[in-house]
Amino acid sequence: MYQDEFLAVVFNVRLSSNQALPVEKWRSRIYDVLHVYVDQICKNEEHMIGHIKALAQIDEHDFIKYSCVSSNNVINSKFHGEHKEVFNINMIVNSLVSNISENESRVFLERSCRSLEKRDSIISIAIENTQERPVSHHHHDHGDGDDCPICNSHHHN
Repeated sequence: MYQDEFLAVVFNVRLSSNQALPVEKWRSRIYDVLHVYVDQICKNEEHMIGHIKALAQIDEHDFIKYSCVSSNNVINSKFHGEHKEVFNINMIVNSLVSNISENESRVFLERSCRSLEKRDSIISIAIENTQERPVSHHHHDHGDGDDCPICNSHHHN
């Protein structure tokens, strides 16, 4: 596979509930959304998953990481933090899939979110695109003296 066959798409997703839910319930519901999303992508044999990753931020310190790196629909998740109940979760979904448009990827994610909202009516979900700057124009400060894993310390302004 050539790198230019894969389209990287990033979505900001906000999950909300009218009642506080335990982190484990959020973890399970987000897993279900990602599972449906991956299923839809895999229905077309021309689509190849490079990776689908998500980071669900519980609060300033706590988060859940999700990762899927193949079309076999295995989604790994790991919770970092304390168990608690929360009303809202902000999540970033990073999808790197070949032979798929940004619009098609968004439609699949929206359908996945709608299926959860239909099943669990206390949860609502909003999605927005985030157009990241190309890697050649990123800005950051590591502050730890380590090389940047994106550009190997060739930072651009």
